Amino acid sequence: MILDSISDFLNKDIENKLLFKNDYLFPSILISYILFVTWIGPSLMITRKPFKLRGIMVVYNFIEVCVNIYVFKWIFSTTIFYWHARCLLFEDPEYLAIYKKTLPLWWFVLLNKMFELWDTVFIVLRKKWNQLSGLHIIHHSIVCSMAWWFTRNPSRTGFYFFVVLGINIVVHTVLYTYYGLSSIGPHMEKYLWWKKYLTALQIGQFVVDIAYVSFEVLTGCKTVGISEIITFAFITYLLILFLNLYKEKYCK
Repeated sequence: MILDSISDFLNKDIENKLLFKNDYLFPSILISYILFVTWIGPSLMITRKPFKLRGIMVVYNFIEVCVNIYVFKWIFSTTIFYWHARCLLFEDPEYLAIYKKTLPLWWFVLLNKMFELWDTVFIVLRKKWNQLSGLHIIHHSIVCSMAWWFTRNPSRTGFYFFVVLGINIVVHTVLYTYYGLSSIGPHMEKYLWWKKYLTALQIGQFVVDIAYVSFEVLTGCKTVGISEIITFAFITYLLILFLNLYKEKYCK
């Protein structure tokens, strides 16, 4: 019964889900998240000892590893199966039909991106202030917002987003593997020598994303519309932020 209910929530009647159809619920959740991690949470934790949360962190991070592997397999098979449709116009009936069929995937990605907001909540509760950067909050907020916007707007969701999202999922799988191992305890540090390459991996992700989206536009497969402008601007913005982060941490 419980599994059936979960399956129905993930796969059936998605367009009538409150989070999907309501214009204010998601923005309210996101604003609440930003307020908590930037103001409410830090204020509440000033006089409190940090929560340890080691067990929760280990479970959470490895759940994310499994979820991201599952999502990548889903995205990969979907991309291969519908590759022939990558250059269709957004208004093409075939393209809209494909969107309908892939809506459960978009919905699942949105839910997972919202679940990943717990990353920042755990940082606040553990008082790991060195990890609570503007880049971290901006990254989570914008990725989550784009997942919500693209899920609800089939006429603005380019096929290239499957490729961009697939690359993002691969990177996140590596990141959560690192987070999961590091949350086990200090004795794992000797196995995590590759930490410095994580930022470089994320930079590489954005470079590949920009190159792929540019290729799709320059070859005439896609025309430049609002979704392309938003995607390109967002990825470029993150690339600049991560380049600055890498310079500050590793180029001194």
